[in-house]
Amino acid sequence: MSAGCSAFLGGSGPAKQTDTPIQTPEHTQGATEAPATTSEPTEAKSTLVATEESKIETESNSEKELSKAEKFERFDEHMQRIYHELDYNRSAETEAFPENDSYHMTIQMRDTTNRTKTVDDRLDPLWNYYVIVEDYNDDDDSYSDRDHTYIPDTVNVTFTTEDGGVFETTHIKYIWAYKYYTDEWSLRVFMAKYGSTTEEGPAYHEKGR
Repeated sequence: MSAGCSAFLGGSGPAKQTDTPIQTPEHTQGATEAPATTSEPTEAKSTLVATEESKIETESNSEKELSKAEKFERFDEHMQRIYHELDYNRSAETEAFPENDSYHMTIQMRDTTNRTKTVDDRLDPLWNYYVIVEDYNDDDDSYSDRDHTYIPDTVNVTFTTEDGGVFETTHIKYIWAYKYYTDEWSLRVFMAKYGSTTEEGPAYHEKGR
């Protein structure tokens, strides 16, 4: 639009000043050259706008690159990797629920008659979850492209016996792990909060206490 306006004004200006036909070609030629001088800033402006739009679009695409479901897939991969590192033969059956910001784990206990193993099995989900919370919050560039939105707010855990019966259920909240991470809560408070959510299942027995 700016180039067109310049050409229009340039053409009418010399016509008002022209008294003879001889002078008209000179001024007309000058008027024709005017858009050439105005096209450069117009093109530069257009290029700048296009660049800014591309930058905004790129940033927007980057922000929307991963959905909540995709973020929770990354979280699940991280959780499974930690379990494999603890014991290559162990894993947890998991399911993510991005729509309500939660995650479910079903963990088969190794020996519910062995107190040591039972205690360890109960604590594994808590510490594995905490490790992930710590990794995503540490300012050490371990996960520079990630943030806490990759972590489910609630992790529900079902512990089963060796034959598949429900032994106990419990859950973990992100805010608990974060408070322990920031030293707002002590280890005792953190573990007590986790323990307070435990409920006995139909297959529960006292032998593993």
